[in-house]
Amino acid sequence: MTAIKRVTIFFLWILSAASIAKAQKKITEGTITYSMAYDLPADKQVIAATLPTEVTFYFRGDSSAAIFNQGVATVKGVSDFKANFHSLLIDIPSSLQKIAVVLTPAEIEQEKAAIPQLTGVKGTEKQVIDGYNCTKEIVTDPKTGATYETWITNDIDLPPNSVSKPVSIFGGVPVKFITFNSGLTIKAEIKEIKEVAVPVGFFTPTKDYQPMTYTELKAMGGKN
Repeated sequence: MTAIKRVTIFFLWILSAASIAKAQKKITEGTITYSMAYDLPADKQVIAATLPTEVTFYFRGDSSAAIFNQGVATVKGVSDFKANFHSLLIDIPSSLQKIAVVLTPAEIEQEKAAIPQLTGVKGTEKQVIDGYNCTKEIVTDPKTGATYETWITNDIDLPPNSVSKPVSIFGGVPVKFITFNSGLTIKAEIKEIKEVAVPVGFFTPTKDYQPMTYTELKAMGGKN
């Protein structure tokens, strides 16, 4: 083996090692913003203007949360999928109400049952999307037979959230994908990730929040 060939092989090995290091980069705290588009059936077109076109999640460790404006209320949805924990922190300024709802394990399972349990087949097609090296995966909803393209990267590693979770089971981080919420099919794509500190106490309610059960919330119109 010539010296030049040895140097070439060594250089390629360094590049490979660098690529692996990049693939293993773990982001443990920060924010991730998704752009959102919706496939709405005719009977739900009336709600199109009320749906967010982007959403930002805050995450630290295994916890993630996003804040949504729901008419008169501001809702913070908090999730820790490893701990099977989900809560809703609801602020209604007009009635001076602050409500904290923690879902029971049975309620979590009931909500999961409404989300398609996708299966996936990894492809060989690759693209750079939003600066991330992605591989296409074809995912299928076994109940309906519907198939969707999902683009997954291993450039980064970060915890799943309620948007990415349905397609986070295929290895890697979903960058451009289909997800589901409240019976809606949503086209989501990573817009921005920031490694920033999340405020202390962001995932827990303050003392002025009143506890309420999920059943009570739905009874007062918190869920259609």
